Amino acid sequence: MRLLVTRPKEDAARTAAQLTALGHTVVVQPVLEVVFAPPPEALAKPAAILFTSGNAVRAVATWPEMGRWRDIPVFAAGPATAELAAAAGFVAVRQGRGDAASLAEAVAAVLSPKNGPLLYPAARDRSGGLEQRLAGRGFRVAAIEAYRAEAVAELGSDARSALAAGTIEGVLVYSRRTAGAFLSLAAKAGLGAAIRAPEYFALSEEVAEPLRQHGVRVQVARHPDETSLLALLPAAG
Repeated sequence: MRLLVTRPKEDAARTAAQLTALGHTVVVQPVLEVVFAPPPEALAKPAAILFTSGNAVRAVATWPEMGRWRDIPVFAAGPATAELAAAAGFVAVRQGRGDAASLAEAVAAVLSPKNGPLLYPAARDRSGGLEQRLAGRGFRVAAIEAYRAEAVAELGSDARSALAAGTIEGVLVYSRRTAGAFLSLAAKAGLGAAIRAPEYFALSEEVAEPLRQHGVRVQVARHPDETSLLALLPAAG
């Protein structure tokens, strides 16, 4: 199957390698570019760190405090983020099941509000669901903008050509912002009709919603993690 991967380049490279190993052909077209915010100043040591994406892990890895914080408990949204946190040097990493609800449950199972504030290095654009859930359990969450994702200016020539020719059979979409950015970039490139041909594979119903509104065929992962997403793909022939 010839697949279009729309993730930011750091994550796209890993996903492309997995897909190639499964026998698929991959076209990588990041539609969002990740930009790290400057490290915060005079940051107090938290009771735990919450990571909801690999980009947050990469951002924190550049902070001066990183060298002193490897022993802090870390709660990662899912297995891929947990793996990156461990690779960054954090030694006490626990994980949720890919969503805010399970991550909040994982935190509450180990910590209490008496342990102190939780640090949430977050994206500039986020739903706020994790903060609200933890606040409802009495936790103090210090959310700090660690990065932002900006839409790229246009689709690359490889993606444009493949979509126009109808050779892309599937498109992998991992976030709602990615879905919206992809649809906008495709319209800008004059590919409004062409993008209805592939099957779309979305990480969650929230991600799938703007795609469905655009009239494309969407399959949704059973759980909001990459393993479940890739399980939707037919075996490579």
